[in-house]
Amino acid sequence: MKKFKLHNLYLIFLTLFICNCTSTIESRIQNNPQLYSALTGPEKKAVSKGLIIKGMSQDAVYLAWGRPSGVIERNSYGKSIEKWRYSSLMPVVNQNFLYNDYHYYHHYDHCSPFYHSTNVGYVPYTSAVVEFENQKVTSWEQEK
Repeated sequence: MKKFKLHNLYLIFLTLFICNCTSTIESRIQNNPQLYSALTGPEKKAVSKGLIIKGMSQDAVYLAWGRPSGVIERNSYGKSIEKWRYSSLMPVVNQNFLYNDYHYYHHYDHCSPFYHSTNVGYVPYTSAVVEFENQKVTSWEQEK
C-alpha cells in the first residue's frame, strides 16, 4: 500500500478551500435565483457584467461583486448610510540576502558565500467601496 504523502493532503485542503471561497457572478445568481429575478432589467444587465450602477439595490451589488469584506453603517440627517468595503490581496516580495558566515549561518550548505531567498507574502488592501443611502447605491469607487 502506498503511503499517503503530506503534500497530497495539503493539495486536497487547498482545493477545498479554493472551491468553498471562490464565488462567481454565475454561482451567486444560481444560488440566489429569487434575488436575481427581483432585479430590474438594467440591474440584471449590470450584474451579469459585474458592474455597479447608481440606484442599484444591495442585493444587486451582492450578486455583481459578492460579499463585502466589511460594512460600516451610520445615520446622517435621518438617512441610513451604509458603506461596503471590498478587499483584495497584493503580493509583496521580500528578498533576503544572507552572508554565509560560519559563525552565524553555518547550517546553510550553499556553493556561494551568499544565500539568496525570495519570499512572497500577501497584504490586504481596500480595492473597492460602495456607498448606499436607504439601501440604494449612491456612489462607488473601484481600483482598476
